[in-house]
Amino acid sequence: MLNSEDRLDVLKTCTPYHFHAPLAMLVCYDSIVSWKRSYDGKDMGEVDASIVATHMMLEAANLGLGSTWVGHFDPEKIKKAFPLPENIIPVVLLPIGYPDQASSPHPNHDKRFDVSTTVFYNSF
Repeated sequence: MLNSEDRLDVLKTCTPYHFHAPLAMLVCYDSIVSWKRSYDGKDMGEVDASIVATHMMLEAANLGLGSTWVGHFDPEKIKKAFPLPENIIPVVLLPIGYPDQASSPHPNHDKRFDVSTTVFYNSF
């Protein structure tokens, strides 16, 4: 949890997408203990961290707070700025706070591809 002015200033050196929030959560996983699929060794830590982050965002909304998913950051800068051990892998930043009344979504926020271009299925 990054909630001091000093920590938030350091965060601003790692991403332009901090939104001047008074709090940011850095969601990571531990690559030593994360589950790996037995047949191909795929590390599911990123998936698990993403599930946790989604629930954190839902709870923030439940509390009347705003948040957004920020994946645009340099993981190496994050690991150096907030001395993380090599096995702790940053996945997402969640800036959290009360949304500015003057803010508005990005113009592309409501643009969607037709479902036929994004969903594929096959009958086996």
